[in-house]
Amino acid sequence: MRQRPVRSRAAKVLAFAMVTAALSLAPSGAASAAAAPSFVQGSAFATGGRVASATASLPSAVGAGDLLVGWFAQYDTAGEVQVSDDVNGAWTRAPASTAFQNDTGDIALYYVADSKSAPGGLTVTVSDGGTAYLQGVLAEYSGVAVAGPLDQIVSSRGVGTAAGTGPTAAVPAGELVFSALVTGGSPSSVTPGASDGVSYTPRAATSSGSAYEQDILSCAAGAQAGTATLAAATDWYAVTATFLPASSGDTQPPSVPTSLHATSVSATSVSLAWSPSTDDVGVTGYTVYRDGAPLAVVSATSWTDATVSAGTAYTYTVDAFDAAGNHSAQSQPLQVTTPLTSPAFVQGAAGSPGTRLTSTTLTLTQPVAAGDLLVGWFAQYDSAGQVQVSDDVNGAWTRASWQTFTNGGGDIALYYVQDTKAAPSGLTITISASQPTYLPAAVSEYSGIAASGALDQTAVGEGEGTAAGSAPTAAVAGGELVFAGLITGGQPLTVTPGSSQGAPFALEARNGSESADTAAVLSGAAGTQQAQFTLASGSDWYTVVATFRPAS
Repeated sequence: MRQRPVRSRAAKVLAFAMVTAALSLAPSGAASAAAAPSFVQGSAFATGGRVASATASLPSAVGAGDLLVGWFAQYDTAGEVQVSDDVNGAWTRAPASTAFQNDTGDIALYYVADSKSAPGGLTVTVSDGGTAYLQGVLAEYSGVAVAGPLDQIVSSRGVGTAAGTGPTAAVPAGELVFSALVTGGSPSSVTPGASDGVSYTPRAATSSGSAYEQDILSCAAGAQAGTATLAAATDWYAVTATFLPASSGDTQPPSVPTSLHATSVSATSVSLAWSPSTDDVGVTGYTVYRDGAPLAVVSATSWTDATVSAGTAYTYTVDAFDAAGNHSAQSQPLQVTTPLTSPAFVQGAAGSPGTRLTSTTLTLTQPVAAGDLLVGWFAQYDSAGQVQVSDDVNGAWTRASWQTFTNGGGDIALYYVQDTKAAPSGLTITISASQPTYLPAAVSEYSGIAASGALDQTAVGEGEGTAAGSAPTAAVAGGELVFAGLITGGQPLTVTPGSSQGAPFALEARNGSESADTAAVLSGAAGTQQAQFTLASGSDWYTVVATFRPAS
């Protein structure tokens, strides 16, 4: 019989002293094209109480073309931590974010490639949606690729004195390896570790050790892992990220991207895909343009524009670039007109209590409009009978597809409400079981769904590992909402949604460890549909895909 992995531990009490430590170990200046990565300066900070924002400074001159990178956290508040500076504006959020042990807050890597010059230094502002404990580390490096520098990233969390992220995918020799951690308690001090036999160099830390950074300026070829030893045991949250070095004398641009096409078009989003470009030293990314203006920089050959308006015509093009910043010509233009109406995501919620309960709740905090669809993926572990779902406005929900955990116990089911009643103040969803048990759940609200006969097709799947997916549905018409749900027995920490019929899923609701998630394609292509997810850490997993007919 398969045993359920241990659930998340209770969060440690955060007792941070306000500390800002800044280092400046090398002269600043623009990196030459042939320069190897070099550390310029760094900073670490932690607030002693709940605040709406905090600042950290890079006091020495910041060179044009340098990399700015940091690991930032907000504790005990919803949403994502936000990072910007007074020279470059908003920073780029990387994948592989995580959350605290009690599944609250947000911890993420942010960076700026090809920074603008800042002769007087710059100030970084870290903020949250309300008030929270804020902490983090940041650093500046020269000699890093000015375009698409991020190669690999991995994060992890744990409790104890031995902190480690686990390995990235293999990288070439010579990349910058940035490693950082934040903690819930005060470890007092941190001893740097090593990766592939190369020792890390410590760069910045708070006096309590609650925020710490280290690096390897030129790594050995292979997978890279961040390791460090804490002087005192506490909960820790670590990241390892590798960055490409600057290219040497490269002036040849990549080939022009081809076959730009739309994989999904809705009133609120347009999903694009194209064929990959080639380059003499390698393509590092693509720039997406809308109506002639740059809109996004991505590393993959697909992207979703979630900033469109209904009933509007747009023209898209894409170019490719390499690490030296050489850009190809733009692709042939693609003209897209969004429909006036289609399914749209409104809000979501997810949770996975770490203790056995007979009931728990999820709250949709924003107003719920009459006629919308409420749908979720709910579970009770190792308990007899069926998981029950209701809310304080509509009452009991409708049960659809279901399955059980791999040990044969419990129940995992899709429940939904079509044509919901209005709830101007939001609503509370109650998930319950006949006896105390674990009750993970994730739910989403959608507009633009048929008021009756909304559910078309469903399919479920279960397995173990990092590649999760459902069985395929029967074929459906184009334009249907494709909903996907995921519940895991362990804590994957990072979940990346896949695609269905070439249209990418967007991750919509998730708990902190991402053990309960929803995703959707708002306007699917015609054909069979299938849920797909990739987990950062292997676990037993249980998936569902459901398609819903749009409103007439």
